[in-house]
Amino acid sequence: MPPMPPYRVIALGDSLTYGYPFGKNMSWVEYASKELKLPILNQGVNGNTFREMLRRLTIDVLDLKPELCIVLGGANDIYQGVDPKLIQSNFAKITELLLENKIQPLIGLPPPLEDEVFEKELAKFRRWLKSHAKEHALKTIDFYAPFIDAKKKKPISACYEDGVHPSSKGYQGMAKAAIKVLQQALG
Repeated sequence: MPPMPPYRVIALGDSLTYGYPFGKNMSWVEYASKELKLPILNQGVNGNTFREMLRRLTIDVLDLKPELCIVLGGANDIYQGVDPKLIQSNFAKITELLLENKIQPLIGLPPPLEDEVFEKELAKFRRWLKSHAKEHALKTIDFYAPFIDAKKKKPISACYEDGVHPSSKGYQGMAKAAIKVLQQALG
């Protein structure tokens, strides 16, 4: 039998995966890893867009041959004014390459932004992600729900450090969402 790769799960993303502003030790990846007693490699890079994630995909994910790869991003693309079609195309290319390499993509639905103008754009991308996941029979991780007050239908301020990056409470909510899907996906 071939040796097991060191990581069954890799998280590819931006600062929300990295754990900004606290660092990797307080990221949702770390919380989920501890809870599941499963090493998850945190490949989050602050400020990354999907184009940059695509550029580092081979070294950061494909070469390591995990079973699963959680892909989360989009906010930096929106903030930088990247054309929505290009955001979708870069994201689709990432999932396509993962599938070609027999790695199951898990699509992270990005948390809401407190800035309503940028959130409107991110919401459109989130809707596209859901339809992309459905069309390709891919699982999603709802990182959006833990940040929303169900009654008020508004973001919960206590879940944020700065309106974009999660607080410790926000990262713990993200971890819970990831754990639920990872438990199913890993059997």
